[in-house]
Amino acid sequence: MPTIMIKILDPQYGDNFVGRGEEVKELKEKIENSGIVVITGDRGIGKTNLTFVVEKAINENKAGFLKKKTCYHVNGSLFYEEMGTIFAPSKRITGVSSSVSTPVGGAGGGISWNPRESFILEYMEKSKEKIIFVENAHELKKVEFETIFEATRRNNRLRFILEIATPYKYDVQLRGGSYEVVKLKELSKEDIEKIVIRECPNFSDVIIKMIISLSKGYPYVARSLAYICENKNTEEEMFKFLNTLSYDDMKFNLSKIHKEVLETLDKDSQEVIKKLAIAPTTLTLKLIEAFCGKEVDTPLNDIIERGILVESREKIYQIYHPLFREYLRHTQRIAFGNKKEIYCGAIEKVKSEFDSFFILLEVLNEPDIFKELIKRIENYGVINSIGRQAYTWGELEQALYAWNHLLERTKDKDKEGEAIARGNIGTVYGIKGELDKALDYYGKALKLNEELGSKEGIAADFGSIGNVYETKGELDKALKYYGKALQLDEELGSKAGFAIGLGNIGNVYSIKGELDKALEYYEKALKLNEELGSKEGIAADLVNIGIIHQTKGELDKALEYYRKALKLNEELGKKEGIATDLVNIGIIHQTKGELDNALEYYRKALQLDEELRRKEGIAADLINIGIVYQIKGELDNALEYFGKALKKFRDIGNRIETARTLMSSGDVFVLKGEKDRALDCYSEAKDLAKGSSVFEDVSKQLNRLKEEQNA
Repeated sequence: MPTIMIKILDPQYGDNFVGRGEEVKELKEKIENSGIVVITGDRGIGKTNLTFVVEKAINENKAGFLKKKTCYHVNGSLFYEEMGTIFAPSKRITGVSSSVSTPVGGAGGGISWNPRESFILEYMEKSKEKIIFVENAHELKKVEFETIFEATRRNNRLRFILEIATPYKYDVQLRGGSYEVVKLKELSKEDIEKIVIRECPNFSDVIIKMIISLSKGYPYVARSLAYICENKNTEEEMFKFLNTLSYDDMKFNLSKIHKEVLETLDKDSQEVIKKLAIAPTTLTLKLIEAFCGKEVDTPLNDIIERGILVESREKIYQIYHPLFREYLRHTQRIAFGNKKEIYCGAIEKVKSEFDSFFILLEVLNEPDIFKELIKRIENYGVINSIGRQAYTWGELEQALYAWNHLLERTKDKDKEGEAIARGNIGTVYGIKGELDKALDYYGKALKLNEELGSKEGIAADFGSIGNVYETKGELDKALKYYGKALQLDEELGSKAGFAIGLGNIGNVYSIKGELDKALEYYEKALKLNEELGSKEGIAADLVNIGIIHQTKGELDKALEYYRKALKLNEELGKKEGIATDLVNIGIIHQTKGELDNALEYYRKALQLDEELRRKEGIAADLINIGIVYQIKGELDNALEYFGKALKKFRDIGNRIETARTLMSSGDVFVLKGEKDRALDCYSEAKDLAKGSSVFEDVSKQLNRLKEEQNA
């Protein structure tokens, strides 16, 4: 084999980058003018190369908007972890507990947590100028796209450049009109020729023309073919290989190309690169050693020197292209059958290192492997980080498993770690509707944070405990804890926390029937969220204010606020918010006597809440549908829906909404002439409704029915 003259991939890119002068100029201009720019094009077309060239141009820029901007490259699969490193490198993120006031429309006041709000957003909002290039942005989850959109809206000093391969473009959560696009097309034959000649000036004209034709304008393919041909001993061997490629089937061509790339390596190097293809996409030297063993210096140096294992940034390695990695994985089905065993062996070698996070992330959607691996982790930060990542993506069981393991490891040993674990577990149980469990975990987290003197932790725990008491219908307790959280947020200077606290207190007053007080708090929260530019907060406040106007009988005003909120939530892609808005608009139609319209909105909301598995939202939707049937005189249908809702509210442990549903069922039984059954419903509802505005209503119904029976 001849001496290797070229690398299959040069991580510096710039000197070998041709044919994109217009795209470089276009991308720079769009970065100057837009917070988000999307680079699209097929895999292998040169998107990543373009970002490195533009980064170099930005670093060399002497004037204009881009002057002195700091550039970063992150991987879409590690978005939140890398955002934390960039925006809050010295800040230990202590948990995910949060309380956001959002009423459950129709069935009365209530809240829902907003668990998937990025922990890093507040740091991004305060950041100085940064340009973030996101490789493989098609791997971002919906919430991560939302974080990017919200961060650039709040902070016009931030720029995000999202690299999205065309095959994935229509699957990602992009909102039209909110970003600029730079589309990469195939390079011209002349540009491909420059790449090949620069890499291999000694190739004959015939070989160069064949490579140009076979590359179909893809620089990735051209460089791979040049690398393979450079490793052939004679031109005859080059011809023989190139003639095996189909001119029309790129997939077939790539399989042949990747097979040849692999065969340029000796046996030991082949084994190393195959093992690395089974390992996580993002590799460190510790992970390479964990999967391949310690004695890999010679083959490792070989594949690095050839550019097959590329150092994409400091101490982070990746196989030169995802398409080659896919090929290697596809050819190793037997090895993948032993993935659990392979990963268990690897994680034992890095169980106390942060590198273990990359292994856990790789198996997050494989519960049996995930659970086995997390038992072995000794690094508390990794356990919390992977729990937070699972939680952010809505994988609640994995999050709960991780945090329970963290609790087991830290209990009575590490107060801070234990407080984090307990608070996060409490939040998961709150979302699942297991309120007593949530309250228990929050209470213990609060005690630990008080012992630690952590005001941030205490404020979060106060808010979370207030949420639970509000949901349980213990309103005075909820008000007490919300007030404490509000005071601490003011001391800490947390405007976002203060706005949330105002909304939560407004919710309690709304449930208690003190409408003017509720409106006062909601309007203060709205003003603060408008100052902060928080679309989520503004939408929630608009809904709350709409509910007050609706309760006062000001239906057109209420509808105006609900429609504004719906528009904002649709822009944000917030299904939870959209469901709430649909319900509230349905209520207005119902109140106006437009029952079929109301039923249509309620059913749309129910469908969304079922997709989201929101127990309380589903129960509220069932109640609203039942009420419409009651008004239409379809009493058995009404009782069917009330019964379904009653079961949901009992399961959740929501005392006030259980009482309200019982009262609704009692009303239907009165209409059916079944007064004894109605009395049973009203009596149980009265006992449950103490301390709320429902109590007075159900007492009146109960007394009226008793008087009728005694008459």
